[in-house]
Amino acid sequence: MMKHIKPQDYEMRLHNNFIQAIFSLSVDAKKILLAVLSYINGDNGKKIKIYRTDIYEKIGIDLKELNSRHREELIEELMKTIVTIRDINNSDDWVKIQLLGKTRYKNGYLETSIDEDLMPYMLEAQERLFTKFNIHHIKPLTSMYAIRTYLIAKQFADTGWYQVDIDLLKKMLEVENKYPRIYDFKKYVLEVAKKQINGRTDLNIDYELIKEGRKYTKIRLKISKNKQRVERKENKKLIENGKYTELEAKLNQQYKNKAIKGTDGLMWYAKSVKVLNDKEVEVTLTNLQEEEKKIVKIDELQEVFA
Repeated sequence: MMKHIKPQDYEMRLHNNFIQAIFSLSVDAKKILLAVLSYINGDNGKKIKIYRTDIYEKIGIDLKELNSRHREELIEELMKTIVTIRDINNSDDWVKIQLLGKTRYKNGYLETSIDEDLMPYMLEAQERLFTKFNIHHIKPLTSMYAIRTYLIAKQFADTGWYQVDIDLLKKMLEVENKYPRIYDFKKYVLEVAKKQINGRTDLNIDYELIKEGRKYTKIRLKISKNKQRVERKENKKLIENGKYTELEAKLNQQYKNKAIKGTDGLMWYAKSVKVLNDKEVEVTLTNLQEEEKKIVKIDELQEVFA
C-alpha cells in the first residue's frame, strides 16, 4: 500500500554544521538527498526505503520519468560525493564523509543508507544544533545557489541576519573558483538566489556587501519572513474552508484606508473590500471627492497597496 504523506512529514531538521558543509551536487541530486534525509528517524539511517511517488511529492522529481541512465547518474553522484563538515566555531576542525552507501532502485522504491559516520549529525539534529524547515520550500527552487542560500538563511531566520566572509560563502555555494569579479558574483549567484527565495519560499532575503580597504570581503544577509506568502496561505485556507465572511472582514481590517496613487496623480484610499469569489475582490476607492470600484485578484492585493 502506498504511504500517504502527512503535512508534518514535510518538516525536517538538519544539523547546522551539515547545512554549512562543503560538497558539490547538482540541483536534482541535492533534492533527492534532502528527500532521503527527511526519512531518517531514530537510528534508521542504516536502511532507508522510499517509494518514488513520495520523493515526487516532496521534491518534485519523479524517478520513473527520468531516463534510466540519468537516474543512475544521479545516484552515482550521491554515492561518490564526499562531504567536508567543519566545526562552526573552529573551521580548522573538519571531517570528510561519504554521503550514501549501497543504493538500489527496484519496483518503484529507492533503497539506500546513510554513512554511519553521518548519523550522529542526523540524530543530534533531532535534539539540538538544528535548523528546521519545510522541504516543500525547496521543491520550487531550481538553482543550487538558491537551495544552499535558503538553508543558510533559514538557519539564521530568528536572528534576522548572518555575516560571513565572501570567500567562505563562495565555498559553501560551490563557486570558489568562479566569478572572481564581485559584479558577476552578485549577478549570477546572489541575485538569482534572492529572486527565487523571495518569490517561492517562506523567507525574504537581501544582502549588503562590506568593504575592507578597496576590496569587498564580507557579506551580510538580511533575513525576514515572507509576509506576502504567509498572507496568501492564510487567505487560501479561509477560501478552502468557505469562510468568505471571515476573509472579507480580515481584508477590510488590513486594507481599509490604505492609499494608492491613481493615474490622475491623486491619492486614492480603500473605502471597503468585498469578496466576489475565490480569486477576486472588489475594492471601493475614494479620493475624498469621488469613488470608483476596482476588481483585484486576492493574491495581488499586497502589490496594489505596496
